[in-house]
Amino acid sequence: MSGEDSEVIGILTFYWADDYGGMLQAYALKRQLELLGEKAEFIPYAPVRLTGRYWLCPLWAERKDSGLHYFFHRYLFKQNLLLGRSYWRRRRMMRAFRYRYLTKRLPVRSVKYLSLQPYQTVFVGSDQVWNPDITIDLDDAYIGNIPRRGDCRLIAYGASLGGNPLLADERKKFARHVCGFSAVSVREETDVPRIERLLGRKVWNVLDPVLLLGRAEWEKVSKRYTGEGAIVLCTTQPDELLLDYARSLSKDSGRKIISLSRPSNLSGHFRDGKAIPEIDVRIESGPAEFLGYIRSAYCVLTNSFHAMAFSILWETPFLCFRHSTRSARQEDLLRKLGLLSHLVGPDKPGNVMEIWSGTDWKQVRGRLAEARELSRRYIIENM
Repeated sequence: MSGEDSEVIGILTFYWADDYGGMLQAYALKRQLELLGEKAEFIPYAPVRLTGRYWLCPLWAERKDSGLHYFFHRYLFKQNLLLGRSYWRRRRMMRAFRYRYLTKRLPVRSVKYLSLQPYQTVFVGSDQVWNPDITIDLDDAYIGNIPRRGDCRLIAYGASLGGNPLLADERKKFARHVCGFSAVSVREETDVPRIERLLGRKVWNVLDPVLLLGRAEWEKVSKRYTGEGAIVLCTTQPDELLLDYARSLSKDSGRKIISLSRPSNLSGHFRDGKAIPEIDVRIESGPAEFLGYIRSAYCVLTNSFHAMAFSILWETPFLCFRHSTRSARQEDLLRKLGLLSHLVGPDKPGNVMEIWSGTDWKQVRGRLAEARELSRRYIIENM
């Protein structure tokens, strides 16, 4: 527990991702442990098969019968080249945030070189650390299959399978190793029953770490956008309905459109890497700038979980468009907080400002406070 002589708590998560949500959820869990009086640090596990996807010439991996197969992603390489200096500026912004708020330690590239022996307790998560589509097979480090683990206690905090079902061999591997965790919690409520069946034990449902911190904490690391509130887009995959709605809203409101995502994430018809004329693409933003844009936006249109989460924290008007494969995490949170009216189905959405003005934010704050207390209690009981 806390005190001057307390042990350092380790954190195994996606701290290495050049991604707003990945870095901010990592920061949030570390900061929450510090606010509870603990010392915490990131265990610098960053395998090339995961970090390589952010390189100028992205290195990707896929599962084959004989094991992992690596290849360079030509299409993304072309996109990165077309982005020119913007690609390198974004990389610098991401690295600067990581070095300042997360860690400067050199990465460990393989689980066989990873040692948990310096730690009594390690938190694993949050984010999609148990999603084999993200980690390319279940990653041994994140499920606790670590040769030099020692007597370290593993605590899963808000780990996510990304809403994907595990294959038969994956279920066996998952159950065999995750059974060794001292406590297990997941981010998506819909994952609780199936993981309880797999493990034969109690599984908790907790908030994503970014929702553990209040606005005052996030203001410390955000960089305020000083321009007029804009329609802010944050997309993890192309969505023509979202794009068409943004254009219509911009025409009606007179607000400009700012996108924080790669141009290729805006539209399925977009291929040449150049900006769409009516949209101000600002991919050079880092996590601090991302927070500032969400905080000061006229409204946010997104299919990103973390852009949605920060819109809720800032109480910024928003609409969340369903992700084609990962909408469970969006729906779970919105249902928990009584905000399902902000989730867009296959049809044209209603007016974002009317939906926002009809939201009972007092009730939302109460639900968030209750869920936050349960999540913090889970951390405290397992530190």
